[in-house]
Amino acid sequence: MAESRLMTEVGHTPLRRCLVCRKRRRKGELIRLVYTEGKGVIVDTGQRMPGRGAYLCGDDRCLRRGLTVKVMSNAFKKKVVIDGNVRKSIESISQGGLERSGQIR
Repeated sequence: MAESRLMTEVGHTPLRRCLVCRKRRRKGELIRLVYTEGKGVIVDTGQRMPGRGAYLCGDDRCLRRGLTVKVMSNAFKKKVVIDGNVRKSIESISQGGLERSGQIR
């Protein structure tokens, strides 16, 4: 009981795991990708869209490997196609830095 009270008083920082390097990081430090019917894989800059989500850290190696069809298909548990717009969005986020993209508040 005291433990649950402590969580609300102090606050909780959600942790998520990068698909590639498997390191746990704060949710706000990662890039969230979402699979939605009709649209496919899209970048969720606000990190609040409905649908199954997957996370990548900003490391170049993780971004390159993470944007492969095999990794994304495993993450979303279905065959997916990676749109060029997704790659461009992630490249702009990684070049501009996560802070400037609005990913980290």
